[in-house]
Amino acid sequence: MTERVSVFSAVALCDADKARIEKNFGKKHSGNVTFSYTVDASLLGGLLIIDGNDYYDCTVAGRLAKVKRTLQ
Repeated sequence: MTERVSVFSAVALCDADKARIEKNFGKKHSGNVTFSYTVDASLLGGLLIIDGNDYYDCTVAGRLAKVKRTLQ
């Protein structure tokens, strides 16, 4: 079964960054993994990685939203 990992970033990632992501997430899965990369400037910076049901939000926009929720 092929697993899908979606990577969103504010700017295009270089090949070295993509290789590092693929190496780290490839270790997590025993089968084939396909990666998709999408540029989304609204993230402001950082990465958003969706791996099946796991959601890794390390974006500036995500951090700002967390601060906003905390202050309300």
